[in-house]
Amino acid sequence: MIAACSLLAGCFDNWGRPADATAVTSLKALTPSNRAEVARLYLRGSKETIADDSFADLPKLRELDLSELKLKKLPTSVLSLKTLKTLYLARNDFDAVPDGLAQLTELTYLNMDGNRLASVPASLAGAARLRWLRLNENSIHELPKELAALKDIQRIYLKHNQLAAVPEVVKEWPLLEDLLLDSNPISALPDWVTQLPKLKSVSLANCKLTKLPDNLSGWRKLESLVLSGCPISADEAKRIRRELGDDVAVVF
Repeated sequence: MIAACSLLAGCFDNWGRPADATAVTSLKALTPSNRAEVARLYLRGSKETIADDSFADLPKLRELDLSELKLKKLPTSVLSLKTLKTLYLARNDFDAVPDGLAQLTELTYLNMDGNRLASVPASLAGAARLRWLRLNENSIHELPKELAALKDIQRIYLKHNQLAAVPEVVKEWPLLEDLLLDSNPISALPDWVTQLPKLKSVSLANCKLTKLPDNLSGWRKLESLVLSGCPISADEAKRIRRELGDDVAVVF
């Protein structure tokens, strides 16, 4: 599993934060003299009080980490961050994706792992530049068809949710490279998944799959396939390895 994980672009634990960033790590460190220049603000696990206006007057902010703060709603001033590209909201108490994220027109990365989400709103389709969407460890049953508008999506992480099937909207993302669906009650893989032209990594560990589509030849760029914990027979495992060849790292 470790070898396969190393092949997944961006495969890091949910607790990680960018290592190459010199960041402000407390609200107290924001001053009238530096607010206009701050590009990265990491408040993960902070004990400071977060107010609605805490993020006003940060015209160059590109990365904001508000993980593990027990937030139930997004501070309204976050929606004024017109240069924001990366937003971490992991392990809070959100029961819905915040309204208004489409106002963040530069947003390319959203992490809402480990909240209490049961659904994803159609309005998220307005975040048109989104390339990486992390929604692991929630209670999501489906993705809305409106998310087909997210044509730049390259990575979708939906591990540990309540998906009974691969969301149909995924077929509308021509640039998708990483598809992670581990630990969902998925029992069948649609044929169209093997036709996604850019797909490099597929992870379906601990799903209910017993077989894959008969024709796997469309996975021309696939590098990693994880099926550990799936009830796949030895004969089917041999067929999959034979179909995919030695260039694909397959884990059963």
